[in-house]
Amino acid sequence: MDKTWKVLLAFLGIFVAGLVVGGLGTLRVLRHFRPPALGSPEQFGPQLLRRYAARLDLTPAQQEKIQPLVATAAEELRQLRRTTLLGSRAIIDRLQGEIAAQLTPEQKVRFDRLLVEQRERMKGFAGERGRRPRDSRPPDVLPPPPR
Repeated sequence: MDKTWKVLLAFLGIFVAGLVVGGLGTLRVLRHFRPPALGSPEQFGPQLLRRYAARLDLTPAQQEKIQPLVATAAEELRQLRRTTLLGSRAIIDRLQGEIAAQLTPEQKVRFDRLLVEQRERMKGFAGERGRRPRDSRPPDVLPPPPR
């Protein structure tokens, strides 16, 4: 009985030591991690304006005049990104249709399964990055259902 407690205590000690070492290792790695200079597209305008204001010592009057310019450019970039993504999706859909037309019925079944797997991976990737999944777009831009 006395031996059982010693073994449990030893395992508990090893577990706690692992937690401490893992935590310290994580803190050390995170200390060297630097997020990108400009984060998400939504943050582009405000971050850019703050950076310019700090580095150029902009006066409040200058910031007031520059802010609408930055906001307009940020909105144009958002629209360009959306247009590019939609155009890319159309090209990929066309390619997949052309490939499917060249396949045997058995290959088509496997190809459709492959496409579903790819969409699921992309949903997972989008979710991990804190973005909405591709299939949550408005219905007019959803990819065609699997055949």
